[in-house]
Amino acid sequence: MIWPSVLATSLVATMAGGLVVPASRRLLLGDVKYDWLQDQLELDCIESDATTIRGKDNSLSRVFRFLGTSYDAKIEAEQDNLLQARSILVHKLGQLGLSLRWFGIKRKRAINARATWPNAPLQEVGDAEAKQFRSSYFIDWYLVITGTSMPALHEATDIIDADGAKYGVDLLAKAPEGQSCDLTGFLNGIVCGEYRHDLGPIPQDISGGLPASDLNFHKDNGVIRSFTPTEKLQKVITVAKWPGTVTGQIINDIMTLDGEIEICQICDPFDQHKALLYLTRRLSGEQSALFGNAEAAAETDALIAMINQGDATLFATQFQIIARADTSVKLDTLIRKITRRLSNRQILYHVQVRGAPVCWFNRIPARSRARLIPGGRFMSSLELRSENIAALWAMQHSATGLTESPLGPAPLRWFTTTSGQAYAANFHVTNKPKTLANFLVFAPAGSGKSTLPMHLLSGASKFDRIRSFIFDSKEGSRFMVEALGGLYQPYEKLALNPLDVGEDNPANRERINFILKAMAGIELAPDDREALSHAIDLAFQIDPPNRTLNALFPYAFAKRSELRRAFSQWVIDDKGNAGLRSHIMNAPHDSLGGMLNQSHMVGINMNEALKDPSLGAPIVGHIAETIAKSVAPNLRGFIILIEEAANLLRNPGFCDLAAEMYREYRKLNGIVGMIFQDPAALVKSGKAEAFIENTAVFIFFPNSKIDDESLEPFNLNDEQKAFVKGRTRSEEFNDRRVLIIKRDEVSGYEESAILNVDLSPLGDPLRFYRSGPDENKLMETLQSKWGDAWRNHL
Repeated sequence: MIWPSVLATSLVATMAGGLVVPASRRLLLGDVKYDWLQDQLELDCIESDATTIRGKDNSLSRVFRFLGTSYDAKIEAEQDNLLQARSILVHKLGQLGLSLRWFGIKRKRAINARATWPNAPLQEVGDAEAKQFRSSYFIDWYLVITGTSMPALHEATDIIDADGAKYGVDLLAKAPEGQSCDLTGFLNGIVCGEYRHDLGPIPQDISGGLPASDLNFHKDNGVIRSFTPTEKLQKVITVAKWPGTVTGQIINDIMTLDGEIEICQICDPFDQHKALLYLTRRLSGEQSALFGNAEAAAETDALIAMINQGDATLFATQFQIIARADTSVKLDTLIRKITRRLSNRQILYHVQVRGAPVCWFNRIPARSRARLIPGGRFMSSLELRSENIAALWAMQHSATGLTESPLGPAPLRWFTTTSGQAYAANFHVTNKPKTLANFLVFAPAGSGKSTLPMHLLSGASKFDRIRSFIFDSKEGSRFMVEALGGLYQPYEKLALNPLDVGEDNPANRERINFILKAMAGIELAPDDREALSHAIDLAFQIDPPNRTLNALFPYAFAKRSELRRAFSQWVIDDKGNAGLRSHIMNAPHDSLGGMLNQSHMVGINMNEALKDPSLGAPIVGHIAETIAKSVAPNLRGFIILIEEAANLLRNPGFCDLAAEMYREYRKLNGIVGMIFQDPAALVKSGKAEAFIENTAVFIFFPNSKIDDESLEPFNLNDEQKAFVKGRTRSEEFNDRRVLIIKRDEVSGYEESAILNVDLSPLGDPLRFYRSGPDENKLMETLQSKWGDAWRNHL
């Protein structure tokens, strides 16, 4: 459950369906066809305030749109507080005598994922992605309030503005001439099912001014046929009885289905006098010796007390789901899926046939026609308290990501959420220069932890002067880097010299200091820090190409000192003794600058170096600092990805450097990411807090071996923990799902989403996303035979 809202509804269940008057039902069914053919909709005009809709029955209505809120990132206490606030909101509106119409509308809209890429393989991947994401589902939440008093409408508007602020509430208004009007689009939708965003402002006469569509109600199967302009088929499902508890997960479960769905609940309030009269009569029946029900009597008595105290409002409600599709086969499939979800939650339902027209037109705002009690015109009238309605309408907002970032005017890549909505993946939280965008990935072995980051990083290549740099482990990403047009090179073939930094200035001194600390690989005592400072002084007294560690070593460190022993492995001493790693960091000139500028994506094979913190840490540190200090000034931005980071953080010097990278590289428009097999490795570094504070995006793959202790620093809620620990497996998504959390510590903003990262829908371009020794051998064979054209023969 994403949000908790377990509220007793057994009272409501026992009262289900008792308020529909057959004569009234027949009258309504008889009037629908005549009224529609005469174009006599209940809607009349929009008042001069541009927000109030007047009906032909003199009803007054206003429409509020809610963005919704994400519950994935909220702890239980926050979810409880939101539920209580919604309960108060519904109660206040009911006390004003207003009818409420809640809408959750899921529709497919066009999106544009096309881009220009630097080479043919990336263009092929990009075109396949653009084809897959030509359109996407979007979910909109609305509340329509209806009454007969303008003062009540004004008061309700103030209440909704205040109490609905956390859900991003917006009062729809008639747009100026020449602009698209969301209010017109909404009214068009409740008439014919087509919620459009391209309609101009509505004219004076609503009934005659909406494009809408003729509707055909099939009396034998309940299918509602519309033409908007293409043919659409709809069916209505109404809830006949609720289970003992209701939660917002009910609506969320239905909205995750693949298809166009509208959920609507119409709520007519009882005034206090009618509610007490009705409940008192019911209490008398429940206390009857012959037909009584002691449990129901106790609940009725409790509800009477709540209403007497002004703590709750009783509503007559009709909850209905409208499935929409292009063909009867698709419609029947969607209906089966919806009814299966309802049955799984012990919710009784009716697929409406002859009652479908009444359910359809009940969605249109109108004043209550009840002579005695509310709900007289409903097909399936159920009584709910304000708390129950608030529990159902949690207005879950699935994060949709960021469509633009400082890297460029598009997302890196597109994915889908579990509700079928498109998610625009970017590492940034906001589209502002030099804002935090570092990321951490936690993925067990064999989960495809290299494929997802590579897909994201390759997406940056469509932007001008954006580079990606990958510190690879055991050639795991080699095939992907080269197949996507990047440059891949083993670290052993690089000419490295951490002292070849240019002129003597504070920045270059600090740069050398970081690398020397990583090369030492030990906890430094005060004397050791002084020795390193002395070594840096000596380095700038030697001119390149003689400024090497070999030249520096005899004079920089005291004999028999711990520091001298640590550096002996990196040099050939004055006696000709060659250290184990003396060939790595002693080139006359450092060649990194030229190599790192050769491609949009550069992969460096670290082989076993990433497993050895004393070797890998200095190399990664030196290359990263070269990127930041020498390459970045000529770029608009860069991304550094470090695989198998856990071992590197065991090196104290690199741990300090990595923390500095996470803290400072954003100022250079840089992004740093590290991959771990599990969160415990980061926690053990001793600097988890520093990394987490400077991370914008966390990506968790499910891992059944993770424990609660290692997740503690990430402040996850119970639902997130359950996913990360692999307890919410999904056959539907073949477990190719990840949890992504985005946080901005400055503003307090947080969003999370569960994304389906299965790349198989890309089709043929998936051939570029391979890894492993066999694939690398195949690549080498093709390269030897076809040269640069080898990718054409994959």
